[in-house]
Amino acid sequence: FGFMNGSNYYDELTPDVTSYDYDAVLTEAGDFTEKYEKYRQVIGKYTQLPQVHFSSKIRKKTYGTLKVQEKVGLFEALKDISVPVKNTFPIPMEKLDQSYGYILYRTALEREQNLEKIRLWGANDRANIFVEQKPVAALYDRQLLEEVQVNADFEAGATMDILVENMGRVNFGPRIEYQRKGIEGCVQLNGHMHYNWEMYTLPLDNLEKLDFTKGYEEGRPGFYRFTFEVEEAGDTFLDFAGWGKGCAFLNGFNLGRFWEIGPQKRLYIPAPLLKKGTNEIIMFETDGKTAPEISLKAEPDVG
Repeated sequence: FGFMNGSNYYDELTPDVTSYDYDAVLTEAGDFTEKYEKYRQVIGKYTQLPQVHFSSKIRKKTYGTLKVQEKVGLFEALKDISVPVKNTFPIPMEKLDQSYGYILYRTALEREQNLEKIRLWGANDRANIFVEQKPVAALYDRQLLEEVQVNADFEAGATMDILVENMGRVNFGPRIEYQRKGIEGCVQLNGHMHYNWEMYTLPLDNLEKLDFTKGYEEGRPGFYRFTFEVEEAGDTFLDFAGWGKGCAFLNGFNLGRFWEIGPQKRLYIPAPLLKKGTNEIIMFETDGKTAPEISLKAEPDVG
């Protein structure tokens, strides 16, 4: 759960998904799989196997479709959930006493009147770049190693924001020593280094501070609030079809990440995380791609 997934790195970053059973003989919800039965057949040829029965019934429930009730933009909510740190150069999240989540870098483009080229030196793992809160580019992993062409015209003094996501630290191999998250080096704009930054750490462990009256713009990062009622708690699965990329929280508990590219299509919600009465889900969506709803279903995936 949460941001605790690891990652492999051979020729490219390959983070582990939130559903973490590695095709095990039991599902993350504790159910027997076909593989479990095959294991029993093979091992049963050589020894007497007891029949295993659950001591309690695993209940799974569908809680239906939930409509967005409230929403607020990240830029509008930023100062409610983070306090900026100023520095000449960007600072990685670890040097700001942050281990997981996101970090946002903000600066004023005082001497620029357009943006044609950008390079983020020492950046990990995924960066959404905005000028005047409008999306300019989204760069992931190997794309962060190169200078990229962009196209943004603006007046001097415009604000640039770079939202960087820690997608999971590499946990073995030669890349294990290069796991600073955020931006460890510098930001190069139109061929020269850019100075004077504000850093907003976003571990997202204080979402109770969100004020959903602060404002919202479509197509930008934001927080989306849902509620639903529970009479009887059962395991359920959050279906995020139609959403882009981000993470989900249930009653303040970080369920993990979602990303439209897959392979995971639903997030597991164990019954003990639910409470009788009103429950709250908050979706943080970084790419501005949303649907008007999410669903809570009794099955883990759609294939």
